[in-house]
Amino acid sequence: MASLHSFVCMNFTGPCMNRDSGCDLEKVRRELQSDGETPCPQARRIELLIRCCHIFSHNAVQEFLSCRIWLLRARFIHQRILEEKSATLKEECCRLIDEVLAMKEALHSRFLLVNFLIEISYIYHFYNEYSKAHGVLEQAQEVAGIKFNMSGALGKRTRFQQNDIAQLVVRIERSLESLNVESGGEQKFPKDIALEDDTVLNRITFLNPLTTESAESLSVVEQLLMLALLEDLQKSNPVFVLTDEQSEAFVAQLVQRPQDWCIQSKALFLRSRLERQSSRKVERALMQIQVLVDEFSGECPSSVDRTRCFFGSGLLPIWSVQVSCSVVCRPLQHFLAELFMSLGLVKSALSVYEALEMWDQVIECFTVLEHREKAEQLIRERLQLGETVDLLCSLGEVTYDTGCFERAFQLSGERSAKAMRLMGRMLFFRKEYEAAIPALEKSLSINKLQLNTWFLLGTAAFRTEKWELAAGAYRHCASMDSENHEVWNNLSAAYIKLKQKDRALRTLEEALRCSYENWKIWENYMVTAVDCGAFEEAIRAYNRLMDLKDKFVDVEVVEILGRAVNDDLVTRSGEKTVTLKASLLKLLGRNTASVPNNEGLWAVYADLVATDSSPKVPTLIVVSYLCAEIAVPN
Repeated sequence: MASLHSFVCMNFTGPCMNRDSGCDLEKVRRELQSDGETPCPQARRIELLIRCCHIFSHNAVQEFLSCRIWLLRARFIHQRILEEKSATLKEECCRLIDEVLAMKEALHSRFLLVNFLIEISYIYHFYNEYSKAHGVLEQAQEVAGIKFNMSGALGKRTRFQQNDIAQLVVRIERSLESLNVESGGEQKFPKDIALEDDTVLNRITFLNPLTTESAESLSVVEQLLMLALLEDLQKSNPVFVLTDEQSEAFVAQLVQRPQDWCIQSKALFLRSRLERQSSRKVERALMQIQVLVDEFSGECPSSVDRTRCFFGSGLLPIWSVQVSCSVVCRPLQHFLAELFMSLGLVKSALSVYEALEMWDQVIECFTVLEHREKAEQLIRERLQLGETVDLLCSLGEVTYDTGCFERAFQLSGERSAKAMRLMGRMLFFRKEYEAAIPALEKSLSINKLQLNTWFLLGTAAFRTEKWELAAGAYRHCASMDSENHEVWNNLSAAYIKLKQKDRALRTLEEALRCSYENWKIWENYMVTAVDCGAFEEAIRAYNRLMDLKDKFVDVEVVEILGRAVNDDLVTRSGEKTVTLKASLLKLLGRNTASVPNNEGLWAVYADLVATDSSPKVPTLIVVSYLCAEIAVPN
């Protein structure tokens, strides 16, 4: 535990203990390699992680529940310092979670069980298992006897606001006694930078001062639970204004009454990430991130106070970890550099990226500064001290030389998934798709848990008309991230090319579940539904497209639907299409009202009402055909 505690201090919380171990670093990095993925070069004292993993995985201690929990923590930290996800580590983490949950009766206190459930929710989120993460957080709320619900309260956001309007707020409901634990006395927390804007208030001023009173009674573990629920909210919902508003409500209550260093640090980071798009708040976001980065090297508070709630907080490493499938997991220094770039402070961003050895971003900075050759010079100087896989890969990225990646792959004993991944990505963006496919497949044969690489492989296969390969690659993507609408949409396109339209329709339904407001997916869904004979679904999609797009018209689809109803065909579900006549007439009435000058719509409308026995039919037929004759085509 002391080794793991020291490793966490060196890489996540501080204070940094600058003591050189004197071990063979390359040997240690090879030992921590998993599925061809090596630890990020910025990770410090990685031999400490190996030591604790060896101890906790020894057969002599595996009978103890606490040792399995500590091994799970060590393995997850091992995963977080790798450059990509590892299928082997995921399997071990999931096995350990199942073993501990099977013995959870041994966790005699509610506090320990809630804390463990919070920890495994972060593991599930990391591996895109969103439904499992949501499930364990629901269980954690039940055990803790607390519920967090979104509600509204009257308040003011600006200094000159005259009337109180509804603001989102988190309401807390208790069914059991609070989980109070000793917080360790007086603590020093990261400074909360006040918003000094001439219009926007530092905090929402509520009409009823007791609105946020419930947040002040939260214990440390309840704040951890609230922080985990905020993570779940952001990861399981689309990037949308409402999601940001809900997140702000959670963050506001968390920073209001700090009780733990890790919780406060994470909450302030999340607030800064939310504020970076606001012109009035971006300055505060920049200053706050700088405070958090500086906090890492400070001597106060002590390492004990910093790490007390570390495993339940999901705190990010101080250096950069490339988590390809998650834009929300930006570490502090990386996030600070991004803020510098967004504000035009290119040299400041460059210094951070160089320290993090993020060569893609270094190249981008040098390109903006018109000094791209300096990046190559910097890497070649380091190569003179000795060749490594990482440096050769970096040189390949700078020079666009595939030979560098091949040399790195050979140097790794053909076990570097990174070398082939970067080579395949470079060839892909050079539009050399045929050449990119073998490199991407080699990388995936070493490490199958690479979401972005599977996506690139699917796209390269699609563009070279290898439909089976494309469909297989997109299926792997969907199994790893079922909330990605692009993956489902592309998979449906591959199925259509394979003449498997029923499967394409089902995958488009998944795409719509992930992105309900995307008109392009609705249009694909409508056309595919017509091809499959799912006419009711096609009508629903057409109505939705009229909601999303002004003056939407697709005469060809309307004509097919009209013929299907008039011919009384059988739908995909086995029903007669004549039952859809009322729905189609309603659709046409709505469509002709918004686009009255399209003769194709009126012609279909006239054909439909011609079969009706209503006494108004002759008049409607005459009007319909007259409109068809005099309408001005679009």
